[in-house]
Amino acid sequence: MTTCKHIITIGREYGAGGRTVARRISDVLKIPYYDKEIITLAAEKSGLTEEMIQGTEEHDTGRSLLSWFFPSGSIPTYDRAILAQAQTIRRIAQDGPCVIVGRGADYILRDLPNIVNVFLYAERKDKLQYAMDTCGDSPEQAARRVRQNDAARESYYHYLTRRKWGDLKNYHLTLNSSPIGKEACAEIIIQYAMKKA
Repeated sequence: MTTCKHIITIGREYGAGGRTVARRISDVLKIPYYDKEIITLAAEKSGLTEEMIQGTEEHDTGRSLLSWFFPSGSIPTYDRAILAQAQTIRRIAQDGPCVIVGRGADYILRDLPNIVNVFLYAERKDKLQYAMDTCGDSPEQAARRVRQNDAARESYYHYLTRRKWGDLKNYHLTLNSSPIGKEACAEIIIQYAMKKA
């Protein structure tokens, strides 16, 4: 297969298969993929704990990333954690083609020409089934987990970007993984990345 030149970012709803799709793309294209590894790398560089950084998807304090670059006194820990992730994503991108899952990478890397931004979503029934299968949830627990995870991701994305999470205008591709499955989604993304100039 021809060498991939692009950094592929994958935004995703809970249960849509972002991690599975990213791993498949990584395996086929022989490029690294990053998901939770970003938390570990950001913690190592920033001096914050992994728990502090992981907790960023649970809050929305109403400021944007731009506010970090203007003088306003000390930066709150929450903002430092998000900034550490953003800096880590920028460093990862400097190393060349890779797949990055979540964390607003499409926005953080928006100025790069060699980027392919993807958003994955799925039918509600499949998201609920994923929660029941992977977490042992009852249908009620699964519904709550799906709702809370998607709300947290939406809040994080809006906090970082002031954009609407999942808005197709922010991505090159938006794919519903329910009708065709995760492997087919990975193949479509690979084909798109190989053809994109």
